Amino acid sequence: MTTNYTIYLVNQMNTEQNFWLFLTPPQELAGDPNVYANSSVSLDIDPNDPSTNSFTVPVQYVVAAGASNNAVGLNVQINSSISQNSDLTQTWDAVYANVPPNKGPKLTLDAASSPANTIKISTNPFDQASNEALNWYASQSFGIQTMAGFIGMTWSPTPNQSRTLTPQLKFYVSAGTYGESTLADWTQVSNDAAQLSVPSSFSNFAATVTLLNNGTWRVTPGKPTSVALLDDLSLLTSARVRELTAVAYLSDGSVQQDQVTAVKWSGSSADLAAAEDIILSGTITVLTALAAGFVYFTMSGVTFNITSSTAGATTVNFTYNGALSAQAVKDIVVAGANAIFHSQKA
Repeated sequence: MTTNYTIYLVNQMNTEQNFWLFLTPPQELAGDPNVYANSSVSLDIDPNDPSTNSFTVPVQYVVAAGASNNAVGLNVQINSSISQNSDLTQTWDAVYANVPPNKGPKLTLDAASSPANTIKISTNPFDQASNEALNWYASQSFGIQTMAGFIGMTWSPTPNQSRTLTPQLKFYVSAGTYGESTLADWTQVSNDAAQLSVPSSFSNFAATVTLLNNGTWRVTPGKPTSVALLDDLSLLTSARVRELTAVAYLSDGSVQQDQVTAVKWSGSSADLAAAEDIILSGTITVLTALAAGFVYFTMSGVTFNITSSTAGATTVNFTYNGALSAQAVKDIVVAGANAIFHSQKA
């Protein structure tokens, strides 16, 4: 099953902004001036838009090959004529024709494997000089195909050359006037852009990118507070209606939303790995002092019982005794996640 990462977007500028998503190049392509950023994923967002805006990025790599009368270069629009989903350790053979007549390339999976954590693209020995003299240009691309479009990079392939790529899940979010599938310079893309890396920039497969009103960026692991609150309320069940009422009065101290800064689990790593039918316990630390002695907290819709909590403290001890596996619980309770504390059971 493909893992999805969600990047939430917040525009605090006083004007509408066009957010673009780019995938950073593998190390083997970084710094190559003939490799260009290529994205068709963008979203216009109004100033302080109250709606939820986001990019969803699946960890599904693609390789692509194309040929057209457009030479690969800055500000040139490139739409590859054939693309294939690719997994790590796969090798792909890109076969370009000699013209005339004008003909698109073939892209087939090779039986040979590439090294661990890499994807390899091999190019056949075609007559590049003759083709380009007849205004027929080859292109090659690598990246991720999302529901909203392609993010990645494009270059002009060299005949009889193989590229072994080590993908890295790092992203740029930029605001600007880039063109859809129009090649851009990496320096332009990365200048004044938010940078995100998996896993450090994410919590529960989510991150929030905020364009502040001074034009700078802030990256926060996890969902925006407003989205996290709605998730934890579980409004579709009647048992959570009282929780909605409580959140409407956050100022009375009976409910408090905060961000987790540290997590410490009780027991050894081996015990936790085997803990499928026992009660999990641990300690979390939050950013601000707790306003009251709370009874339980929720994270991503999951309830955790508080065994000890003191008003004015920043740490609480907790237990979990539910249906989720130990690993699933550990994936939820992480630094950067949002926790909502409650003074009484709903």
